[in-house]
Amino acid sequence: MSKKGQDEYVARGFDRAAKSYDESRLVKSYQRRTQTLVIKKMQIEKGMNILDLGCGTGWGTIDIASKLQGTGKVIGLDLSKKMIEQAKQNLAKFTYDNVEFRIGSGSSLDYENYYDYVLSTNAFHHFDKKEEIFSRIWKSLKRNGVFIIQDICDDYLLMKIVDLAGKIGEKAHVGSSTSEGLRNLFLSTGFVNIEVEKVKFNWFWRIMIGKGTKKDIKAS
Repeated sequence: MSKKGQDEYVARGFDRAAKSYDESRLVKSYQRRTQTLVIKKMQIEKGMNILDLGCGTGWGTIDIASKLQGTGKVIGLDLSKKMIEQAKQNLAKFTYDNVEFRIGSGSSLDYENYYDYVLSTNAFHHFDKKEEIFSRIWKSLKRNGVFIIQDICDDYLLMKIVDLAGKIGEKAHVGSSTSEGLRNLFLSTGFVNIEVEKVKFNWFWRIMIGKGTKKDIKAS
């Protein structure tokens, strides 16, 4: 499938889900909680520029804005117009002026040496052309910038079944990965200080959290 075709499937699927997305049991019991877990692991400092890739209805982006305390910039990027609209409605409940929500994808990311962090939670299995997206993220990061990603982990049989069910029943689902597969994506793109942590989140969900740093060329 072409990149455009896959992007359209993802956008249409999440456009349909946007209105009731925040109230779904999956989001409340799993996605928001894993997102919060990952954001707590980030060493966010005032003045940072941060991208939330696949931001959905924007709560993770808003969480990051609260840690920036009015400084820097956090951009939430999502393919779904309706999800971005919902994110803007959620943001309107706050007074942050350093947050921006945009329609777009990782494969069209054209920033260079801009972000201190790129974050993606619960979205990796929707990404087509994962190697290209990793490369674009690498270019978008400043020296010593960090890419951190969380998704289900196919090292576990139950998650392989979830992955297979997604491929059969959901056109927007491309496929998740093993921890080794995720580590290899970081390695092949040129990231260093790579960590891939496997987490048994609860009785059902098995996730992985991967992190890599863009090498400081001046220090090499």
